[in-house]
Amino acid sequence: MAMRTSPSRSLPGNPLGGVLRHLDARSRIAGRTRTTGLTFEQDPRPAETPPVRVAARPAAAVLTTGEDGRARWEFPAPYGAVPAVSAVAVDPAPEDDDRTVLVALEETTAWCLVVRVWRTRGRRGAGVAEPAGAGVHVHVTAQDISPA
Repeated sequence: MAMRTSPSRSLPGNPLGGVLRHLDARSRIAGRTRTTGLTFEQDPRPAETPPVRVAARPAAAVLTTGEDGRARWEFPAPYGAVPAVSAVAVDPAPEDDDRTVLVALEETTAWCLVVRVWRTRGRRGAGVAEPAGAGVHVHVTAQDISPA
């Protein structure tokens, strides 16, 4: 089915809100699964499944961006593989309804990560994003997800 308007036009004056709503709708469609009709007693899996491994070293930090909106974090100890990473930027001006911040993960390795914070700016017809600059705090976590 063709889309007649872009997600940014779904919420006038808030380009990011329409994009997020569009992503939420797409993820709901992708997350649908079909059931096979098996009941618990008919499940073909063995009765004893191995326990799920809990990661040994979750790590967390609060980073502060530099002039270009980037922040780099070296993990306390290197992971065996690239870890699962979560990053959340703290809005430095929450009272400003026209602008918001978002964080993008630019690079992840087994020993470090680099994030970049962007600030949106509303503009008639389309929103604009620019690097957030220095002083924005980013909360990051890293979790080992490699198999046991």
